[in-house]
Amino acid sequence: MGRIPAINQRFTGAYQATEQAQRIAELQAEVEQLRAAQSPDLEAQLEVLREQLKAQSGELSVEVELIYPNPHQPRQTITIESIQTIARSLEKDGQITPLILIPQGERYLLWDGQRRWEAAKLLGWGTLQAVTAPMPKDLHRKALLTFIHHEDLNPLDKAEAIVKEVADSTGIKVDKIPTVLSTVLRRLERGQQINKLTSLVSATPEEQQQGLDQLGISEVETSLLLSLLDLGLNPASVKANLLSMLVLPPDLKQAIREQGLKGAHALALAGLSAKILQLTERQATKERVAATQQVIEQDLTVAKTRELVAQIKARYLDPKPTDSKEITAAARGLEKLSPNVMEATSRDQLKELRQILQQKLAEIDAVLAS
Repeated sequence: MGRIPAINQRFTGAYQATEQAQRIAELQAEVEQLRAAQSPDLEAQLEVLREQLKAQSGELSVEVELIYPNPHQPRQTITIESIQTIARSLEKDGQITPLILIPQGERYLLWDGQRRWEAAKLLGWGTLQAVTAPMPKDLHRKALLTFIHHEDLNPLDKAEAIVKEVADSTGIKVDKIPTVLSTVLRRLERGQQINKLTSLVSATPEEQQQGLDQLGISEVETSLLLSLLDLGLNPASVKANLLSMLVLPPDLKQAIREQGLKGAHALALAGLSAKILQLTERQATKERVAATQQVIEQDLTVAKTRELVAQIKARYLDPKPTDSKEITAAARGLEKLSPNVMEATSRDQLKELRQILQQKLAEIDAVLAS
């Protein structure tokens, strides 16, 4: 990665209030780009942002009760362990880094520092230090772009955030998005055009629009695909790796959010459904929860998780009987025993055959009766 430009250089000189607001918005966009690129200089740049905001509005002591979290925060999963770790740091060393807040009347919207805020509440602190910034446009989109390419954002949070953003930008209902996406991708796969769609991920907006126009898809499908491409996402990958997260049973979603269960492991464990195991929902959930705990406690790989799922299935599912080649061959052999063949055969051999057949018929009756 090349050297990133110093953000503080964007604030050299004096600006009017409206110009400052515009510069801060640009600065926020720069921060989001750095996060999306997972830049190692991100924290240094965020510190520059805080210093610039401090220079303009000063550092404030804000009551914890007056701060509320971003309702569009894509990261819905914040573990109590991570909050407790930060709480110990705050208790030992005090607050070193101020929050970044957006004034909302007499209250403040939290833009950066949610875990510090949660930790302060855990400690019972009354106030926190903060700097303030103006409200950016398209808050959910900005928050999503902040986190969308983070490796530590779990796939369930990511899927829900992406679907919400697509719904907001296209007007398609949340519950319809998976169906629309699956339908258009299947049609493109049948027409061997899926590679054309994939090539548009890195194209310009104009090229993306032109490319989708050439695929002969509907207006609704075009708007959905454009929304995903605009986020830098491959629609086929979104369908394969993220949308499946939305239909996971509640216990697996909870394990992802609270226990760090990985998406691929959750998809494997989803195979332990009531329908597949031929159990009640309660029984299947009990089996799935127990298996999930084993996967987490033993830190099983995806392959080992699939093996565990197969073992559990084997306990409940009887193998379906299949046609035997030996039985087929024996039946065909008996069919060939015509009266002429038997007339030409010795009586001792026929008696021996009759004894074998009577024994096998008894064994067949026993199997059928079991």
